[in-house]
Amino acid sequence: MAKIRQLDDVLSNKIAAGEVVERPASVVKELVENSIDALSSKIDIFIRDGGLEMIKVVDNGEGMSLEDAKMCFMRHATSKIKNDHDLFNIMTLGFRGEAIPSIASVSHFDLRTSMGDAGVYVDYEFGKFQENGVCDLKRGTQMTITKLFQNVPARLKYLKSVNTEFAAIHQYVERIALAYPKIAFALYHNDKNIFQTNGKGNLLEVISSMYGIAIAKNMIPLSLENDEFQISGYISKIDTSRASKNNIITLVNHRYVKNAMSIDAINNAYRAYLAHNRFPIAVVNIEVDPYLVDVNVHPSKLEVRFSKEYELRDLIFEGVDNALKQVDLTYQAKNKQTERETFKPILEQTSFDLVEETPVEIKSEPVYEQREVLKQDTPKTVTPHIIQEDKKTYQVVEQVKPIKEKIYAKQQIRGTYLIGENEKGMYLVDQHAAQERINFEYYKEKFSHLDLTMQPLLVPLQLEYPMSEFLVLEERKELLEKVGIHLEVFGEHGYIVRSLPLWMKRIDENIFVDEMVQEVLHKNRLDVVALQEHAIATLSCKASLKANTYLNQSDMQTIFDNLMRCENPYVCPHGRPTILFYSDYELEKLFKRVV
Repeated sequence: MAKIRQLDDVLSNKIAAGEVVERPASVVKELVENSIDALSSKIDIFIRDGGLEMIKVVDNGEGMSLEDAKMCFMRHATSKIKNDHDLFNIMTLGFRGEAIPSIASVSHFDLRTSMGDAGVYVDYEFGKFQENGVCDLKRGTQMTITKLFQNVPARLKYLKSVNTEFAAIHQYVERIALAYPKIAFALYHNDKNIFQTNGKGNLLEVISSMYGIAIAKNMIPLSLENDEFQISGYISKIDTSRASKNNIITLVNHRYVKNAMSIDAINNAYRAYLAHNRFPIAVVNIEVDPYLVDVNVHPSKLEVRFSKEYELRDLIFEGVDNALKQVDLTYQAKNKQTERETFKPILEQTSFDLVEETPVEIKSEPVYEQREVLKQDTPKTVTPHIIQEDKKTYQVVEQVKPIKEKIYAKQQIRGTYLIGENEKGMYLVDQHAAQERINFEYYKEKFSHLDLTMQPLLVPLQLEYPMSEFLVLEERKELLEKVGIHLEVFGEHGYIVRSLPLWMKRIDENIFVDEMVQEVLHKNRLDVVALQEHAIATLSCKASLKANTYLNQSDMQTIFDNLMRCENPYVCPHGRPTILFYSDYELEKLFKRVV
């Protein structure tokens, strides 16, 4: 007797539902994407008890005939593609024809639709047809899901709390609203309006509905392109960051995707500005020829594969990096009103003018220090000037570079903070953080070209790894040799390092070499620049001013000038702000001189 048999449609749909419909948020995603493909301009989503009790999606799209309404419950029935050529030229969100039959196999699915005349309805329950007929409905489609997963109790068991499931739905609706600002979305939970957009096509207004008006107005516009890609969107300034990458939203042809390469490119551009484990807010849409991207990688369609992903990575990095360099990134003082405005939840989105800030043009004027250390033939970078104060030694790196903005030093307070001013307002500088930034850029320039001249170690480094890691290192150790780290086998599964390149001088060799080895082990690559910057940041911190170090007027002015000569004067190497700015208006507002 034959052991192999063909599964019936109901069981096949249940299996497909296991991949496509993981939780209530998956149902919302599939239904909303169908509504978008139907050219809807308004989509309302009604949720009850986190989607466990009911999910209803109502749109004003094209609607369907009775024949199409019945056909959409058949597996692999779709209007989006006709042949394999269409499969590689996908511009719609749905195309497989699996979502509706999969959802219908694990729920009660009530579909009501109209093309502008008499409406029709089709009912399915747990994969079986119930009835169809005529109903009263205006143009559009209404899809109602109840009894979700009640015929698969094992799936019910793994669902989270009502709040957790609704949070996942809310997150998806926010992201799809960012992808389609021309569609008016409304999300209701237990008859309460939770999230709403007006569909006027202003992406900043959608961002404001998520993060608040203050953040939306401070976003930096992003616009760049090459022969293959066109990228647009908004990125946050460095004084606005989050503890996770979830707020970096990448869209491909208006499809929300999770593309690690694009996200990493954005994060790398912010690496010089943000502290460790802090991430920007970003909404980036990538327009690309459908032939150059594969969206048919995973059943959830959250993953895509680019044919020219390295070109895309470089384009995103350079675009974000240039956008950050075009604006003034000085940390702005925030009053209580601004804070409330930033974090106030906006449930009903109103229309307002969000004027994009014109990038601040930074005028660079060469300033020459009238100090003994700077002679007529002074090179571009000079030896750090050593200041002695109360038998404490610290470095002030002086570089004859243009000063971005002249700030006049006025006072030191608490032996830690410096006050300065110019025609724009008042500045408050953390002298330790400022010194870190100055030293960092000095050492970075000094170590910009790897010197692979080897220096023997008085005591060789001994490294020992588990055999599983040792075998991997044997295959990849040429990556380390390219930067001057030569591993000599020592014992059964260990190494000895007898010399190190000169560029690693004054760095904790044991820790640094181990960090490099771990990166080779786990990533099969070696980001020397990142590791080097980490080492230099540590070195810069140790060589910087400490708190309660008192300075004279000349020394304070030197710190201000050298800070404003830095390529990035706004944050220290660890991401802490170096300088805060209080405009005249903010100062007057603090003292209630203006309303």
